[in-house]
Amino acid sequence: ILILAVISFLLEKIPVNMTVMLTLCALVLTGLVTPKEAVSGFASTTILMLIGVVIVGSALFETGVCDKIASIVTKYAKTERQMIMAIMILSTIMSAGLSNSGTVAVFIPIIIGITATTSFSRSKLLMSAFLGAMAGGRLTLVGDAAVNVLIGDQIKELGQPFGFFEISKIGIPLTVIMFLYIIGYKFLPDIKIYNDESQIFTEKAPKDVPRWKQVVSVVILLCVFVGMIFEDRTGIPSYMVAIMGAVADVLFGIFTEKQAYQLVSIKTVILLGGMTPLATALKNTGAAQIMADMLIRIIGGSTNVYYITIVIFILTCVMTQFMSNVVTITLLMPIIIAIAQ
Repeated sequence: ILILAVISFLLEKIPVNMTVMLTLCALVLTGLVTPKEAVSGFASTTILMLIGVVIVGSALFETGVCDKIASIVTKYAKTERQMIMAIMILSTIMSAGLSNSGTVAVFIPIIIGITATTSFSRSKLLMSAFLGAMAGGRLTLVGDAAVNVLIGDQIKELGQPFGFFEISKIGIPLTVIMFLYIIGYKFLPDIKIYNDESQIFTEKAPKDVPRWKQVVSVVILLCVFVGMIFEDRTGIPSYMVAIMGAVADVLFGIFTEKQAYQLVSIKTVILLGGMTPLATALKNTGAAQIMADMLIRIIGGSTNVYYITIVIFILTCVMTQFMSNVVTITLLMPIIIAIAQ
């Protein structure tokens, strides 16, 4: 079932989520997981955390706070290099607390507006926003919630702490290296030809939102961050803090209840929840242990933690070229835990 699922993910002849649900059904029909185990992922703290974080983060986009911040910062950059670094730094900071895609979406119309009146390279500025958003996702627990929280929950289940800034230990060095690399900004692609008529994103009018709503959206986001950072002291877990923040956004009228529902992608929920039973089956049947032993034999029986980590890192990098981060992590987690044990 695992091999068939991986082949389907790679070929994409049927939608990814359909593969996820077919896998779930196959596991139940073959008796590898119980029906209760099959649907347990949909009630996971990972999904609750994701829902809360998406709504709280989207409030800053909805109220126009992100547009205002981006416009102010980019206005003071006079040269192309300054503009590239300003966009990259700001997108990194924003995506550390908001969604990667949302952060990039804020910058696209601003960048198009800037390049329409200057000689700056549109492709370089767009790429700098993208790279910054990807780097920011590795700075905090909520930066790329779908992956970070998924990993964090597994580590917590093993009895180890995984705090709000746990991933920063890896993310900060990677971000610094990226900034140093991009200082030689000639590496960024400089594509001169583009067609505005086929442009999906165009210059958009500023949002006409009361100032108090902008202030409230920022305050709620900061409260959620503080609540997550000090969850051990308050006794309120991060996922519950995120849900409270989402409820507060709706109560203050930043979103209607209907809008809040629409912010949460059902595709993401199915992807996260539907992959859980496969990981459960791999662990319960001993298949994960067999694969782990096989991988250890392939790398020569080494127990050097750095060597094993490098092999896993490379394997994950290769897999994520062909399938989503969430799918890759979910497939590998039980195998990696078995290797560690």
